[in-house]
Amino acid sequence: MADIEDTIGAILVGALISAILSGTVATQVFLYLKLYGTDDYKRNTFIVCTLWTLDSLHLAMVFASCWIYLIRNFGNTTICDYIPWTIALTVALTAIVTLISHCFFAHRIYMLSKQSWTLTAPIILLAVGRLAAALVSTSEMINLRSYSAFVSQVGWVFTTGLSLSTSVDVLITVILITLLQRSRTGFSTLTDRLIDVVTVYTLETGLLTCITTAVSLICWLTMPQNLIFLALHFSIPKLYATSTLATLNARKSLRRRTYPPDQHILPVISSLPSLPKAQSQTQRDLGEASDSQLKATNSTSPGRTRTVTPLDAKHVTGKDATPTHDIIDELGFAELGIRGPIPIPVTVSLPVPERTRTHARTSSLPLPLTL
Repeated sequence: MADIEDTIGAILVGALISAILSGTVATQVFLYLKLYGTDDYKRNTFIVCTLWTLDSLHLAMVFASCWIYLIRNFGNTTICDYIPWTIALTVALTAIVTLISHCFFAHRIYMLSKQSWTLTAPIILLAVGRLAAALVSTSEMINLRSYSAFVSQVGWVFTTGLSLSTSVDVLITVILITLLQRSRTGFSTLTDRLIDVVTVYTLETGLLTCITTAVSLICWLTMPQNLIFLALHFSIPKLYATSTLATLNARKSLRRRTYPPDQHILPVISSLPSLPKAQSQTQRDLGEASDSQLKATNSTSPGRTRTVTPLDAKHVTGKDATPTHDIIDELGFAELGIRGPIPIPVTVSLPVPERTRTHARTSSLPLPLTL
């Protein structure tokens, strides 16, 4: 093994960075509880609680390893080649967190691809293979208790695990970006801008975990005699947990992007009769998602006119346009726990009696409401 700076020193630095990243995970958890609380799907709440528990346990094992190296064996130079059981356990915990994150994004691909197992099954199989390789590595570390023996005998298993993790990250990122780009309408609409935001976010989170895992793999292959790879390995589960939690927390922010800047949501006035069948026309100006106007006259109440303003059109053709009632659902985010459709703003214009027109500039009183 190398000197103490490249072994014990690397573990100490890795533990400090891991603690900082754990703070980021905790922040995402508290943000999730503030934004959603108990209103979200139980599946998502279970994922959040599980990731936070595993992250806390991982951090505890990391600092327990630092205690074994720096306090219990203080002054013992031969400890650099020793593998405590706490280090071995961090490898298994990292693999479990990685599996949860990979399955989370695999489910997202499953929904975006119209439930295509052709795209989803390879991701799940590779993720399970990565977990199996990590569990074998953990078992061998506990049995061998020596880094040099582990590298010479079963180092290929650890290499396989990191390689599979990197491959799954690349695969998930490429498939998600491809599916999102296929959902574009080809016009400068609110849907397209929302897809661009999700695409950039997917690329950033995918590259972050992929690059960290790849650098750890490179250090493992080129410098197996030191523990720099292990210092980077400590940060991997934190990044996976953060990317998953941040994706869950971004749902409300993405939903707010579908509202016009001046939109005020008011309760529905249920006493008004239902809307008759109407024709729609979508208007676009310089890439801004302007309102489409749907006007119809109620046969039972002459003089009463309604104006419906959908947020966007799913596809724009030469004849008509079909409004998109829930852009977030179209992107598969409904399966991540968003409840209910996006409200469609409606403006109801009621005629003003002749005697009151002298006190008003217009002959109608707009009442914004939502369906």
